[in-house]
Amino acid sequence: MTADRSTLATRAASAYLPEVDALRCLAMLAVIAIHSGLFPFGWTGVWLFFVISGFAVTSSLFSAKHAQHSVTRRIVNFFARRAFRIWPIYFGYIAVSAIFILAFRTPGDLAEVPWLLTFTQNIKMIIESYAPGTVWGGFAHLWTLSDEQQFYVVFPFVLLLPNRRLRTIALVGVILLAPVIRYAVASWSLDQHYDALHAAFAVYAFGPGHFDAFAAGSLIALYRQEIAANIRYAQVAAVVALAISVAYVLTYVLVNIRLSGHVSVSDTRNVLSGVLFGQGRQIWVYYVPTSLGVALLMGILVRNSALLRICNLPGLQAIGRISYGGYLYHVPVLMILGALVPALSPPITGASSYLAHILLFFATAALTVFAASLSYQYLEQPFNRFAQRRMG
Repeated sequence: MTADRSTLATRAASAYLPEVDALRCLAMLAVIAIHSGLFPFGWTGVWLFFVISGFAVTSSLFSAKHAQHSVTRRIVNFFARRAFRIWPIYFGYIAVSAIFILAFRTPGDLAEVPWLLTFTQNIKMIIESYAPGTVWGGFAHLWTLSDEQQFYVVFPFVLLLPNRRLRTIALVGVILLAPVIRYAVASWSLDQHYDALHAAFAVYAFGPGHFDAFAAGSLIALYRQEIAANIRYAQVAAVVALAISVAYVLTYVLVNIRLSGHVSVSDTRNVLSGVLFGQGRQIWVYYVPTSLGVALLMGILVRNSALLRICNLPGLQAIGRISYGGYLYHVPVLMILGALVPALSPPITGASSYLAHILLFFATAALTVFAASLSYQYLEQPFNRFAQRRMG
């Protein structure tokens, strides 16, 4: 290893990595793009968030700063830090939404609130009310936070394992179990006589079926020093991610051709574009964004120059730091824009629809960043500083 590589590895293994914030920004923009009707693959941004989340919380838990603490204290601090980070604006958002519903909508829209308060909204949407229009739009995107919080309930038990080898085995076990869970959820959904779209959403939203994305990020954090010191690991991850993506896309394009009986542009649909079901794609599609997220994180750890140039573009890291609020607020921004400018209210049709989608995306992104910036400065940061003072 050269001295330069050694220096870079030390930095990547031990320091906060602002480039990861740039990935958060890209994930947030992808989600805004799909909800603006612009980018059908934008759902993959949620899975990038999942991988980053596993990486970030594990890096924090096993950092030198917390190494001197007992396992019990680390677990308590973990839950406390997550609560201070996630809960204030989440519950604030629910409270403001409830007031809005009571003032301007029907009380039936409040049926989601108990599930939201217990971070089980994804379960309700699976078993009761997936059909479009049955969930008030301002709440419809919060199921992903239920997935995340459900992982946080399970993850601290990894800390109870006495060494890194056993933690690795546990996380690999989670990764191997996830597709089995997705298969089981799909089978259960069909037994419940769900239609294909509802069954696909059940797999899409069931948290434990996607713990593999969080666990993959956690594994990178556990081995970040070794990864940072050896560029080959990142190169292998990139090749594997590319192979998984190409193999998946080719497989299901060929499946679609066989099902349709002819070759056409439509054969590329229902391959990566959102909630999918049939021929096993509801099990395997999630490996594409997860493997790409892993490759991106490892590329940052080894300081890949091309990736760093992208991640250091002006504004990306700053937006990434406020991306949690951005994710929370982008849906009401979309709703407000649609109410004020009906031409930008989905679904957008007509000859100029593509331009309208572009305008909707940029307007939503700009207003979302503005709202999230205010939230971060005046709401989130005070709670974060309080948590740091109390827990170190």
